[in-house]
Parts: sequence; C-alpha cells; structure tokens
Amino acid sequence: MPLDFRRAADLFAGSEKELAMALACPLETLRTYRKQPDRVPPAVLARLGRVLIDRGRAMVRVGEMLSEQATGAEGNGGGTP
Repeated sequence: MPLDFRRAADLFAGSEKELAMALACPLETLRTYRKQPDRVPPAVLARLGRVLIDRGRAMVRVGEMLSEQATGAEGNGGGTP
C-alpha cells in the first residue's frame, strides 16, 4: 500500500487547521487533498514531507528529554527532579 497524502496527513497528529497552516494552504484545499490525494501537487507533498521530518525530530528531542528526566528521577530516589 503506497503512502499518499491522506495517510501521511494522518501522521501529522495535529488539527486540520494546524496542518493547513504548516502547508501554507487554505483549509478547504487541504480537505480536498485528503479526499482526493491523487490531485496533490508534488510541491505540496514535498512540503508535507518536510513538515513531518521536522515534527519527527522535535518528537525525538522531547522523548530524549523525558528519558533524561526519568533517569535523573531514578538517581534521586524516584522523586521529581
């Protein structure tokens, strides 16, 4: 099953309004693209790819921070750091 705009947009994990703003397109256009992913211009697909990469990097960093915080909490008796 190939990855298309609709499936990739589902990975955004934000509201439609946030995704439309991130892609710099009107909300109604975004909704059309989700219903008809074959109509998405390559430039918009590329933009969505960059948005997802940036989000993924940010999520990795948040995960690292939480892990560091949890490790620090274990080192001080399990209390809050």
